[in-house]
Amino acid sequence: MSNSEKGVLYGTDEAADKQKALRASGNMDAGFQEMADKVYAHLTDEISKKIFEARLKYAAEKDLGYITGLESKYRNLNSDMQVYVEKIQKGAHVMIYGAGVAGHYLFGRFKGFGVNVDCFIDQDESKGPVDGQTGIKVITEKDLIDNKELYGGKTVVISYPVKPVAHEVRKRLIDEIGIDEKNIIMGIFDWRNNQGQYFDYFAPGENEVFVDCGCFDGATCFNFAGWCGSKGFEHIYSFEADPKNYEKSKELLAPLGKCELFPYGTSDANKKVYFASDAFETSCIISREEAEKKNFEGVTEIETVALDDVLAGKRVTFIKMDIEGAEYEALMGARKLIMENRPRMAISVYHKFEDFVTLADLVLSMHPDYQIAYRHYGFDDLETVMYVE
Repeated sequence: MSNSEKGVLYGTDEAADKQKALRASGNMDAGFQEMADKVYAHLTDEISKKIFEARLKYAAEKDLGYITGLESKYRNLNSDMQVYVEKIQKGAHVMIYGAGVAGHYLFGRFKGFGVNVDCFIDQDESKGPVDGQTGIKVITEKDLIDNKELYGGKTVVISYPVKPVAHEVRKRLIDEIGIDEKNIIMGIFDWRNNQGQYFDYFAPGENEVFVDCGCFDGATCFNFAGWCGSKGFEHIYSFEADPKNYEKSKELLAPLGKCELFPYGTSDANKKVYFASDAFETSCIISREEAEKKNFEGVTEIETVALDDVLAGKRVTFIKMDIEGAEYEALMGARKLIMENRPRMAISVYHKFEDFVTLADLVLSMHPDYQIAYRHYGFDDLETVMYVE
């Protein structure tokens, strides 16, 4: 079969070429607006339209206020996130507990929407007195005790994503240091709605077969099983490229049964790529240039696969992708699978400015009768999910 014939069967290459050109340019132009108009016509409800309009304005003007200013009825926020919305406003001053990967990530997010990070708190004195990555002061718990008048009234955001560790820190801050519990916000796991994400838009069907691209810690697979409930499910195919996350997930997912875990990234072809591996949820595929900028520190080579190859001939009903900006290539590598199965999909569309338009345009080139919905699960520009059915 020729490439042109494959293009007709599995989604047009012409659409893909337009999107590649747009992604390379990084600009919004008439072609982008044309795609946006096409996608808008396929949106299913008012919530989706409001989110789409906000992201379109944000993409054009780079003003985060278009997203943070969305009314709560247009954002799927849980009660913990409402606390963040109330306490961490533009101009607020906070201290981040933990000067590691999660703490640095929070610093970057807070900086992006105008929250001032006054210092990190970390018991590892070697990380201070100034954080080498951000230039922010690093203090210890002893410094908190010795300078209660200076620090005692400020909001502390605990960055640790492991709940038992975060709860232990919280208890220590309250009991031993005297920080008011109302001034403590728990960590990474609270700044988005992880429970409903990917599964609160669709109702489960019979004999669901789930493809999880970006397994991370295995939680999404368990959430899928819980979503299926008494109906049960037929099978799970899960992909996790980060070696440490893969090993953790392999152990955690074993009791679930009917779940195959693959140590690969998903892309448009079977190949080797550079990968920034931090055993966190932000591990991602990077270019050689980006690897060189890092002096190859924390960089490894991984294998990617095309879903069309590894799942050839398999029945699939639901695909989820949250793979740090590689969603476009992964969808290109799944065109045959999508054309043959017409699965429902939950795709993250916030990693690159154009994803909320170009990824929708790409799936519509495969099935023009697909309907599109958007839901937003974060309090900044992160965690917008596109639902396709």
